[in-house]
Amino acid sequence: MTALAVHIFGSINLDIITSLEHLPRPGETVLATATARLPGGKGANQAVAASRMGAETYMVGAVGEGDAGSWMLSRLKADGIDVGGVAVLPGVDTGTAYIAVDAHGENQIIVVQGANAFLRDSLPVSEGVLLAQLEVPVAALLPIFTKSKAIRILNGAPAVAEGKTLFEYVDLLIVNQHEMAAFLGLDAVQGNDDMAVIAGAARGLLCREGQAAIVTLGAAGALAVWADRHLHVPSLPVIPVDTIGAGDCFCGALAALLDEGRCLEDALPYATAAAALCTLGQGAAPAMPTREAVEDLVGPSSTDRTATEYALPIKKPSAASLS
Repeated sequence: MTALAVHIFGSINLDIITSLEHLPRPGETVLATATARLPGGKGANQAVAASRMGAETYMVGAVGEGDAGSWMLSRLKADGIDVGGVAVLPGVDTGTAYIAVDAHGENQIIVVQGANAFLRDSLPVSEGVLLAQLEVPVAALLPIFTKSKAIRILNGAPAVAEGKTLFEYVDLLIVNQHEMAAFLGLDAVQGNDDMAVIAGAARGLLCREGQAAIVTLGAAGALAVWADRHLHVPSLPVIPVDTIGAGDCFCGALAALLDEGRCLEDALPYATAAAALCTLGQGAAPAMPTREAVEDLVGPSSTDRTATEYALPIKKPSAASLS
């Protein structure tokens, strides 16, 4: 199989992480036991995950021209990511995320967009994989998704209502249960431990033939959904340090595997294992596992199960049209 490249369009943030015994309730003040300054942002996290999974990775985004932006670019470069598509903007701050993590690894996140809000549209991607999230303006992503010929993956996080305008042009949509419910206009999806019920709800997000959706389920793994079937891949049991970036790890690792020509069914167990490993480290980007770590856990991925063989909608553009 010949890998092409993963092109990430998305956010770049400086993460300020505080460790707490429990997350604050409304109006409550709690004392932190520790604090850390780490690289983050959904786009940057996914780029690191893809690169560590072995993909040639290009980042398109925006940072401020101050120290935080320079530091973030240096961290991305250190992971072998091409940052030629990252704009350095004067007069604005680099995006910042304020993250609280409790003793059980659960988190709350507040994001200040900063330079991410000024991301502009870019050249379409002609091959490989395009991966984006919704921490950057949908208006900047729309022309990229409509014109690109690559495998087009959208991580619908956060669940910005305007993001639904992209769904028609997406080949693979990735959401968690909360985001799925929000896009469907529901408070929650009933029967949320029943995979058939979740799959039925997720089909409400599909807009055209040939699309697939993945619902990430945290400790329960991930559910891939097509118009006529679904596949549940359980997670590996771990005791998490924190869950920050686990969803981003899943997206980036999956993009790297699909870029190699893996079929979705073959790639899912490895992306799910990568996400589980991510929860064993602190922070988002620093906790992304290497390809070697994932394969040590679940074994090397198959070289003979291709998307073409399984006739799945997610496959290399050279094999068949994705539209």
